[in-house]
Amino acid sequence: KALREASGELEAALDGVREGARASGPLRLHAAPAVPIKQYNPKFEEAFAPEQDTDLDRERAEKRKLKRQHSKELKGAVRELRKDGAFLAGEQADMLKKQRKLRDERGKAIETFLSKQQFEAKLGGGKKKKKK
Repeated sequence: KALREASGELEAALDGVREGARASGPLRLHAAPAVPIKQYNPKFEEAFAPEQDTDLDRERAEKRKLKRQHSKELKGAVRELRKDGAFLAGEQADMLKKQRKLRDERGKAIETFLSKQQFEAKLGGGKKKKKK
């Protein structure tokens, strides 16, 4: 009898919990409203020229212009120096190749001459004439 009463109370409590869960909806952590993304409306100038300096101080604008021109010329000069260096390195490599080739040819010529001499010495070594 007591067991039935306890199970009835338990069922009633469970029904209450289920009802409360349905009424409140799903659980959410820190539910905050969505923040809209800011939209900017830029102002466009119809007569905008990017190469034109809009600085009112003419002297400062001229300084900036000269500085830009100087940096462009410096980069061009560095580029030309690199090209010259690469060309000179190639020429030097060609010259070294020619020197090596000439040295190897001379060495082979000397080697063949010496081997011929040695061969002739071996052939002529067995037939010596006696002096009378």
